[in-house]
Amino acid sequence: MARKSRRGNAGALAPSAAGIRVYRTAVYVRLSREDGRKVESDTVENQRALLEDYVAGEPSLELAGVYVDRHVTGTKFDRPEFNRMVADMRAGRIDCIVVKDLSRLGRNYLEAGDYIEKIFPFFGVRFIAVTDRYDSLTSDPAEDGLVVPLKNLINEAYAKDISKKICSTFEGLFEKGVFLATTAAYGYKKNPEDSHNLLVDENVRDVVVRIFRERLEGKSLAQIARGLNADGILAPSVYWQSIGVIHKEKYTNLWEGKQVRRILENVVYTGDVEISKSYRAYYKGVTKPVSRDKGERFYVEGHHEAVIDHETFDRVQELLQARKREYFSARENTGGDRNRREDKLQGLLFCGHCGNKMNLYRKTVKLVGGYGHYSTYVCRRAATYGEADPPKNIKADVMEGLVMELLRAHMAVYVDARERMRALNRGPEAAGRRTALEKELSGKAGRRDKVSGFIRVLYDDFTDGVFSEGEYLEMKAGYVSELEVLDAEVAALEAEAERLAPDYAGDGKMAAAFGKYLGAEELTKELAQTFIKKIICYGSDRFDVEYTFAEELADLVEKGGGKA
Repeated sequence: MARKSRRGNAGALAPSAAGIRVYRTAVYVRLSREDGRKVESDTVENQRALLEDYVAGEPSLELAGVYVDRHVTGTKFDRPEFNRMVADMRAGRIDCIVVKDLSRLGRNYLEAGDYIEKIFPFFGVRFIAVTDRYDSLTSDPAEDGLVVPLKNLINEAYAKDISKKICSTFEGLFEKGVFLATTAAYGYKKNPEDSHNLLVDENVRDVVVRIFRERLEGKSLAQIARGLNADGILAPSVYWQSIGVIHKEKYTNLWEGKQVRRILENVVYTGDVEISKSYRAYYKGVTKPVSRDKGERFYVEGHHEAVIDHETFDRVQELLQARKREYFSARENTGGDRNRREDKLQGLLFCGHCGNKMNLYRKTVKLVGGYGHYSTYVCRRAATYGEADPPKNIKADVMEGLVMELLRAHMAVYVDARERMRALNRGPEAAGRRTALEKELSGKAGRRDKVSGFIRVLYDDFTDGVFSEGEYLEMKAGYVSELEVLDAEVAALEAEAERLAPDYAGDGKMAAAFGKYLGAEELTKELAQTFIKKIICYGSDRFDVEYTFAEELADLVEKGGGKA
């Protein structure tokens, strides 16, 4: 008698004693910042309690996990906990998702519809929106096929409306000069009685005054920063960390020229504020601020106590602009023959003292007979860190030449280890081991094929009533466990057989990389990026190099009987 073909979801839980299928259920809770301003019933805790009570009261549902996204907009689907839930769904750990209402899933009409109508059904996942009384298992396509998309469309329109209202509210506050920034600028602090107002931070008032004074005296940004560091004055982020404005202890940096520039260019020190330099597109789910044009910003005069008078501030701006004009004029005055040397060590070279990335400094100079170029690798912080970071100015030709020498030596070690390994693999001992491996592999692979066949036949027998469900699940578990062991054993034997091959050249990726670049005479950016993870520079004559294939090469050298 021919067997009947039966198809079903292999990942589903077994029926309960009452014959009801039990779904492994995920409870998903989402609350955005805007939602948090609404009534208490929309809090995370209340949403979660509602959904867990619902699952507990449904015999066909069994709680398998809770996923909570706090302060995350519903207009985008790239959310940490939502992504974790989808990963569990794809892995077959859950086959039902429960939310409070359709808006908790998302307020983007198209994407929410895709999940409900396409993605969840594709994975055999039941979807329930409790307060909207929607259950994909019992829904009426004729009715819900219109109602659900309509509700999703309403949710998206609501998100747009909320976004406009928030932006409008903020702009009203900006016009009044209400300060909404999370932290105050260096030199100021928030008024403890009214966080929208600024007070002068008397602990560092003199530091701000000093920075403006020294710039007027003709000191460069680097000279000002170097002086502050020499006097032990904490850089802004470190200072805020020390007084508890920043709670994560992660800042250790010193003053740099860019920090000095930010202070010198900030109009806040005159007592005025320029508000809304950037904005966030709430409806679109944009999390990074987007810069606004000058005309779109709000400028409020006399907002708080000034540290620097307007005349001093304006004179400093003139100096800064003059320096910019001088810099760009010098760049243009190169006869069109600018230094465009490629940075072959881009992203690889780091300062051994401050940990900062070292950059390629390119310059074009006018000579008697034309123009000349020179390029050096430098640590930008060295100009301001003083003794804590000795200057490092290494000519690009010299640095690239040293790296190429190191890579040639690295390749020579690889070639020597590879030839030693191949010589061993051509010997009688390796040949005997290969023969034994082939026999063992054949046996393991044959057993693996048989076990896979047993699993297929077992399911057919179960559908025909030869075994009970309990017997089927028990035997299947045993075969699956054996299959996993066999897969691991076969993989290990294949790897050993590969290492014993007469033409073995090492780990696959390493062998391909060395094979491509053996014999290279000139350093290229691609060559450096392939073989080097990091170069730590302590000076012109001391480097530490971290190679990409260090462990794989050491393993090849050891197996070949050589020395790394």
